[in-house]
Amino acid sequence: MSPDFLRKMERHPTLLNRGTSVLVVVDMQEPFLGAIHGREALTANVLLLCRAARLLHVPIIATEQYAERMGLVVPEVAEAIGEGLKPINKLSFSCAESEEFQRALIAAGKHQIVVCGVETHICISQTAHDLLHAGYRVHVPADGVSSRTLEKHKLGMERIRDSEIKPCASEAVVYEWLQEAGTPEFKEILQLVR
Repeated sequence: MSPDFLRKMERHPTLLNRGTSVLVVVDMQEPFLGAIHGREALTANVLLLCRAARLLHVPIIATEQYAERMGLVVPEVAEAIGEGLKPINKLSFSCAESEEFQRALIAAGKHQIVVCGVETHICISQTAHDLLHAGYRVHVPADGVSSRTLEKHKLGMERIRDSEIKPCASEAVVYEWLQEAGTPEFKEILQLVR
């Protein structure tokens, strides 16, 4: 094959690659989730992303907003991200303003960030914008984030899209990480998406 053809066959840079991705799970705590729009669907998609990331060896960074007052990540999400992963406690709404988060992200050494959790128009938006400004390629699965109302979620996603942060679907993230069918990992992922 010619070098020109091979160059054309490279994946588009906006598609996700598991080797260059980090999953950031933001503030999946009960006080926030208790009032969130579409909690069940949101949680199912966050669980899918976490389980797929673990299976495909995509690093996960999780956060908790003011854990002393707002509590810990809900048990099902804590289990999905893995027992050995301690969420980063933060007070800033943007994860990127936390020095501990910055250290974890630098240590991961990846340039594509998938941000999921709550709330779309606050912590998700601020985190995504700050990470974009820092030079990362940021993707936000619209079905893997939410707010207290559908209107606030939609406004948050519009602002994200308008800033050239990549909106996507949680399942699309997983299939971009997989890249092909027929592998043992694909068979395991099928059990998660069904």
